[in-house]
Amino acid sequence: MSDRKGNMAMEKDNRKPLVPSNILWREEDGNTVLFNEEDGEPYLLNETGTRIWELCNDEVPVGEILSLLSLEFEEDEATIHKEALELINDLVDKKLLELRTT
Repeated sequence: MSDRKGNMAMEKDNRKPLVPSNILWREEDGNTVLFNEEDGEPYLLNETGTRIWELCNDEVPVGEILSLLSLEFEEDEATIHKEALELINDLVDKKLLELRTT
């Protein structure tokens, strides 16, 4: 029961991921390379990370991204949510993504 409450909280996450203007990216063979112009460090996303990146467009809230991923991938919902949030938080920590509150 607590797992469902946790999932409900994630589904209500209305923060919207936004790519800062100093971030460049290139998609190649299903993977994406992110590049921060300020520090010059590349960051590689696999196919799953690339799908999350595609949804981070300042229009889709985090909770909706998690729901969409649960529909698209066959892994269990809790694992998808956990791993997607870890990636989003890592991108925020590395200043490759911002979370805008609405």
